[in-house]
Amino acid sequence: MHTQNVKTAAPESSERWGAKTTTLRRDGFITDISSSHPFDVIRADVVISRLEIYAGNTCGQHAEIYEYTLISSAVAHLKRLPEKDQTVFLQAAEKKGLTLTDEEVVRTANAYCDLRNELFEEE
Repeated sequence: MHTQNVKTAAPESSERWGAKTTTLRRDGFITDISSSHPFDVIRADVVISRLEIYAGNTCGQHAEIYEYTLISSAVAHLKRLPEKDQTVFLQAAEKKGLTLTDEEVVRTANAYCDLRNELFEEE
């Protein structure tokens, strides 16, 4: 009998069987945190576009409400992402002109509160 050692399959990635990878993504995709499957990905700019649509639907034509809703929801999404995806998300946000920092959340929250107080005074 003639036998020969032949590798017929490509080596498996360690991430496939549960090990976490720490390499940074460079393809514009991030982990889809809304998916139940741990390996699903979504483009970062699509996530930001969806957050913009949500903020636009809830703002009632007030820029302060729109900005606060968008920044706070984007920062919340950023904090839920794995470390390897955060840079990609931040870069996509910067391309859209968004600064995702806690200071920016505070600034937009103050503007939102000022607007809310003005609206309550008018009633």
